[in-house]
Amino acid sequence: MIRTLWIAVVALAATAIGVAQQDAKAFLKQVQQKYRNAKSWDMKVDMTVEMRLGTNSMKQQITSAFAIQRPNRIAAKLSSGGAVTQEFYSDGKTAYLYNPNAKEYIKMPVPADVGSSTAQLLGVVGMLLNFLDQDLDKMGPDTQFQMRGTQTVSGRQAQVVEIRQKRNNSSTVTRIFVGAQDRLVYRVEYTETQRMQSGQGNNAQPMERTTTATATLQYVSFDKPIPASRFQFKPPKDAKEVQPPQQGQPMTPPPPSRGR
Repeated sequence: MIRTLWIAVVALAATAIGVAQQDAKAFLKQVQQKYRNAKSWDMKVDMTVEMRLGTNSMKQQITSAFAIQRPNRIAAKLSSGGAVTQEFYSDGKTAYLYNPNAKEYIKMPVPADVGSSTAQLLGVVGMLLNFLDQDLDKMGPDTQFQMRGTQTVSGRQAQVVEIRQKRNNSSTVTRIFVGAQDRLVYRVEYTETQRMQSGQGNNAQPMERTTTATATLQYVSFDKPIPASRFQFKPPKDAKEVQPPQQGQPMTPPPPSRGR
Protein backbone atom coordinates (compact mmCIF):
# COMPACT_ATOMS: atom_id res chain seq x y z
CA MET A 1 0.00 0.00 0.00
CA ILE A 2 2.76 2.43 1.00
CA ARG A 3 4.80 1.50 -2.06
CA THR A 4 1.79 2.07 -4.33
CA LEU A 5 1.13 5.43 -2.69
CA TRP A 6 4.79 6.43 -3.10
CA ILE A 7 4.75 5.51 -6.79
CA ALA A 8 1.59 7.59 -7.23
CA VAL A 9 3.19 10.59 -5.51
CA VAL A 10 6.32 10.34 -7.66
CA ALA A 11 4.23 10.01 -10.82
CA LEU A 12 2.12 13.02 -9.83
CA ALA A 13 5.24 15.09 -9.13
CA ALA A 14 6.77 14.11 -12.47
CA THR A 15 3.54 15.05 -14.25
CA ALA A 16 3.45 18.41 -12.47
CA ILE A 17 7.04 19.14 -13.50
CA GLY A 18 6.24 18.20 -17.08
CA VAL A 19 3.19 20.48 -17.13
CA ALA A 20 5.20 23.33 -15.58
CA GLN A 21 7.88 22.98 -18.25
CA GLN A 22 5.26 23.04 -21.00
CA ASP A 23 3.67 26.15 -19.48
CA ALA A 24 7.04 27.93 -19.37
CA LYS A 25 7.88 26.88 -22.90
CA ALA A 26 4.47 27.97 -24.20
CA PHE A 27 4.94 31.35 -22.52
CA LEU A 28 8.36 31.81 -24.15
CA LYS A 29 6.90 30.92 -27.53
CA GLN A 30 4.44 33.80 -27.09
CA VAL A 31 7.40 36.10 -26.42
CA GLN A 32 9.21 34.87 -29.51
CA GLN A 33 6.13 35.42 -31.65
CA LYS A 34 5.72 38.95 -30.29
CA TYR A 35 9.14 39.95 -31.66
CA ARG A 36 8.83 37.97 -34.87
CA ASN A 37 5.58 39.78 -35.70
CA ALA A 38 7.01 43.23 -34.97
CA LYS A 39 8.21 45.23 -37.97
CA SER A 40 10.67 47.28 -35.93
CA TRP A 41 12.03 48.05 -32.50
CA ASP A 42 14.41 50.61 -31.02
CA MET A 43 16.07 49.99 -27.67
CA LYS A 44 18.93 50.62 -25.29
CA VAL A 45 20.60 47.75 -23.44
CA ASP A 46 22.79 48.12 -20.35
CA MET A 47 24.79 45.00 -19.57
CA THR A 48 27.24 43.99 -16.86
CA VAL A 49 29.49 40.98 -17.43
CA GLU A 50 31.70 39.44 -14.76
CA MET A 51 34.10 36.53 -15.25
CA ARG A 52 35.70 34.63 -12.38
CA LEU A 53 38.47 32.03 -12.56
CA GLY A 54 39.73 30.91 -9.19
CA THR A 55 40.57 34.07 -7.24
CA ASN A 56 40.79 36.24 -10.37
CA SER A 57 37.88 38.26 -11.70
CA MET A 58 37.15 40.76 -14.44
CA LYS A 59 34.11 42.99 -14.77
CA GLN A 60 32.91 44.92 -17.80
CA GLN A 61 29.97 47.21 -18.47
CA ILE A 62 28.57 47.43 -21.99
CA THR A 63 25.92 49.76 -23.36
CA SER A 64 24.20 49.08 -26.68
CA ALA A 65 21.93 51.39 -28.68
CA PHE A 66 20.07 49.24 -31.15
CA ALA A 67 17.40 49.71 -33.82
CA ILE A 68 16.00 47.19 -36.26
CA GLN A 69 13.48 47.37 -39.07
CA ARG A 70 12.56 44.25 -40.95
CA PRO A 71 13.65 42.69 -43.12
CA ASN A 72 17.27 43.83 -42.89
CA ARG A 73 17.75 47.39 -41.65
CA ILE A 74 19.96 47.52 -38.57
CA ALA A 75 21.76 50.17 -36.54
CA ALA A 76 23.83 49.11 -33.53
CA LYS A 77 26.34 51.03 -31.43
CA LEU A 78 28.26 49.30 -28.62
CA SER A 79 30.03 51.25 -25.87
CA SER A 80 32.25 50.22 -22.96
CA GLY A 81 33.91 52.44 -20.39
CA GLY A 82 32.19 55.47 -21.90
CA ALA A 83 33.74 54.94 -25.34
CA VAL A 84 32.12 53.53 -28.47
CA THR A 85 33.85 50.25 -29.37
CA GLN A 86 31.90 49.03 -32.40
CA GLU A 87 29.15 50.12 -34.78
CA PHE A 88 27.15 48.15 -37.31
CA TYR A 89 24.77 49.52 -39.93
CA SER A 90 22.64 48.06 -42.68
CA ASP A 91 20.36 50.33 -44.72
CA GLY A 92 18.95 47.42 -46.72
CA LYS A 93 21.43 47.95 -49.59
CA THR A 94 24.86 48.08 -47.95
CA ALA A 95 26.16 46.93 -44.57
CA TYR A 96 29.08 48.39 -42.63
CA LEU A 97 31.03 47.24 -39.59
CA TYR A 98 32.96 50.17 -38.09
CA ASN A 99 35.71 50.15 -35.46
CA PRO A 100 36.03 53.74 -34.19
CA ASN A 101 39.20 53.00 -32.17
CA ALA A 102 41.11 51.85 -35.25
CA LYS A 103 39.14 54.19 -37.55
CA GLU A 104 38.50 51.25 -39.86
CA TYR A 105 35.34 50.02 -41.52
CA ILE A 106 34.38 46.96 -43.50
CA LYS A 107 31.80 47.00 -46.26
CA MET A 108 29.91 43.74 -46.32
CA PRO A 109 26.87 42.03 -47.88
CA VAL A 110 23.50 43.01 -46.49
CA PRO A 111 22.09 40.30 -44.21
CA ALA A 112 19.04 38.50 -45.56
CA ASP A 113 17.27 39.01 -42.24
CA VAL A 114 17.94 40.04 -38.66
CA GLY A 115 18.09 36.56 -37.18
CA SER A 116 20.98 34.63 -35.71
CA SER A 117 23.06 35.20 -38.88
CA THR A 118 23.75 38.76 -37.68
CA ALA A 119 23.79 38.04 -33.95
CA GLN A 120 27.58 37.72 -33.68
CA LEU A 121 28.02 41.24 -35.06
CA LEU A 122 25.69 42.85 -32.53
CA GLY A 123 27.22 41.97 -29.19
CA VAL A 124 24.75 41.74 -26.33
CA VAL A 125 21.76 42.38 -28.60
CA GLY A 126 22.75 39.27 -30.51
CA MET A 127 21.71 37.23 -27.48
CA LEU A 128 18.13 38.34 -28.00
CA LEU A 129 18.24 37.56 -31.72
CA ASN A 130 19.62 34.11 -30.99
CA PHE A 131 16.81 33.50 -28.55
CA LEU A 132 14.19 34.55 -31.10
CA ASP A 133 15.60 32.06 -33.60
CA GLN A 134 15.66 29.13 -31.18
CA ASP A 135 13.27 26.21 -31.72
CA LEU A 136 12.43 25.56 -28.08
CA ASP A 137 11.10 22.09 -28.86
CA LYS A 138 14.50 21.01 -30.17
CA MET A 139 16.69 22.16 -27.31
CA GLY A 140 17.06 18.59 -26.02
CA PRO A 141 16.42 16.71 -22.78
CA ASP A 142 19.26 18.54 -21.01
CA THR A 143 17.24 21.77 -21.14
CA GLN A 144 14.63 22.52 -18.47
CA PHE A 145 12.10 25.36 -18.45
CA GLN A 146 10.45 26.68 -15.30
CA MET A 147 8.20 29.61 -14.37
CA ARG A 148 9.69 31.45 -11.37
CA GLY A 149 6.90 33.78 -10.30
CA THR A 150 6.83 37.54 -10.78
CA GLN A 151 9.17 40.42 -9.98
CA THR A 152 9.14 44.15 -10.56
CA VAL A 153 11.56 45.37 -13.23
CA SER A 154 11.78 49.07 -14.10
CA GLY A 155 8.41 49.63 -12.44
CA ARG A 156 6.69 46.85 -14.39
CA GLN A 157 5.45 43.50 -13.20
CA ALA A 158 7.40 40.82 -14.99
CA GLN A 159 6.99 37.07 -15.29
CA VAL A 160 10.26 35.23 -14.68
CA VAL A 161 11.12 32.22 -16.82
CA GLU A 162 14.18 30.13 -16.00
CA ILE A 163 16.06 27.97 -18.50
CA ARG A 164 18.62 25.46 -17.21
CA GLN A 165 21.02 23.60 -19.49
CA LYS A 166 23.75 21.04 -18.82
CA ARG A 167 26.34 20.00 -21.37
CA ASN A 168 29.50 18.01 -20.60
CA ASN A 169 31.46 20.03 -18.02
CA SER A 170 29.37 23.19 -18.16
CA SER A 171 25.97 24.33 -16.99
CA THR A 172 23.99 27.50 -17.66
CA VAL A 173 21.07 29.21 -15.97
CA THR A 174 19.19 31.92 -17.88
CA ARG A 175 16.40 33.96 -16.33
CA ILE A 176 14.24 36.02 -18.65
CA PHE A 177 12.03 38.75 -17.19
CA VAL A 178 9.02 39.34 -19.44
CA GLY A 179 6.39 42.06 -19.09
CA ALA A 180 3.24 40.40 -17.80
CA GLN A 181 1.04 42.56 -20.01
CA ASP A 182 3.06 43.33 -23.15
CA ARG A 183 5.23 40.17 -23.44
CA LEU A 184 8.41 42.22 -23.97
CA VAL A 185 11.76 41.23 -22.47
CA TYR A 186 12.96 43.77 -19.90
CA ARG A 187 15.80 41.92 -18.20
CA VAL A 188 18.01 38.87 -18.79
CA GLU A 189 20.25 37.22 -16.20
CA TYR A 190 22.74 34.60 -17.37
CA THR A 191 25.16 32.41 -15.42
CA GLU A 192 27.54 29.86 -16.93
CA THR A 193 29.72 27.56 -14.83
CA GLN A 194 32.52 25.54 -16.41
CA ARG A 195 34.52 22.90 -14.58
CA MET A 196 38.14 22.51 -15.65
CA GLN A 197 41.58 21.55 -14.38
CA SER A 198 44.63 23.67 -13.66
CA GLY A 199 48.07 22.13 -14.12
CA GLN A 200 49.02 18.69 -15.40
CA GLY A 201 49.53 15.20 -14.06
CA ASN A 202 49.71 14.89 -10.29
CA ASN A 203 49.64 18.68 -9.97
CA ALA A 204 46.26 19.01 -11.67
CA GLN A 205 43.73 20.89 -9.56
CA PRO A 206 40.00 21.28 -10.23
CA MET A 207 38.92 24.82 -11.05
CA GLU A 208 35.68 26.58 -11.87
CA ARG A 209 35.17 29.41 -14.30
CA THR A 210 31.99 31.39 -13.83
CA THR A 211 30.56 33.97 -16.19
CA THR A 212 27.60 36.07 -15.10
CA ALA A 213 25.80 38.65 -17.22
CA THR A 214 22.86 40.90 -16.47
CA ALA A 215 21.18 42.90 -19.24
CA THR A 216 18.48 45.53 -18.74
CA LEU A 217 16.45 46.57 -21.79
CA GLN A 218 14.79 49.96 -22.27
CA TYR A 219 12.50 50.46 -25.27
CA VAL A 220 12.50 53.71 -27.21
CA SER A 221 9.78 52.31 -29.46
CA PHE A 222 8.35 48.95 -30.48
CA ASP A 223 6.63 48.13 -33.77
CA LYS A 224 6.64 51.78 -34.84
CA PRO A 225 8.28 53.43 -37.89
CA ILE A 226 11.95 54.40 -37.56
CA PRO A 227 13.48 57.11 -39.81
CA ALA A 228 15.58 55.68 -42.65
CA SER A 229 18.46 57.98 -41.68
CA ARG A 230 18.95 55.95 -38.50
CA PHE A 231 20.29 53.03 -40.56
CA GLN A 232 22.64 55.01 -42.81
CA PHE A 233 26.40 55.14 -42.28
CA LYS A 234 28.70 57.83 -43.62
CA PRO A 235 32.36 56.93 -43.00
CA PRO A 236 34.31 59.67 -41.18
CA LYS A 237 36.86 61.45 -43.37
CA ASP A 238 39.80 59.97 -41.46
CA ALA A 239 38.44 56.40 -41.55
CA LYS A 240 39.77 53.86 -44.01
CA GLU A 241 38.09 50.87 -45.60
CA VAL A 242 39.71 47.50 -44.94
CA GLN A 243 39.01 44.07 -46.34
CA PRO A 244 37.04 41.56 -44.29
CA PRO A 245 39.43 39.50 -42.14
CA GLN A 246 39.93 35.85 -42.87
CA GLN A 247 38.09 33.39 -40.69
CA GLY A 248 39.56 33.37 -37.20
CA GLN A 249 41.12 36.83 -37.63
CA PRO A 250 38.78 39.51 -36.22
CA MET A 251 39.01 43.24 -36.85
CA THR A 252 41.50 45.26 -34.84
CA PRO A 253 40.11 44.79 -31.33
CA PRO A 254 39.19 47.70 -29.06
CA PRO A 255 41.45 48.46 -26.08
CA PRO A 256 40.85 45.96 -23.26
CA SER A 257 38.64 47.02 -20.38
CA ARG A 258 40.16 47.22 -16.94
CA GLY A 259 39.58 44.23 -14.72
CA ARG A 260 39.32 44.08 -10.98
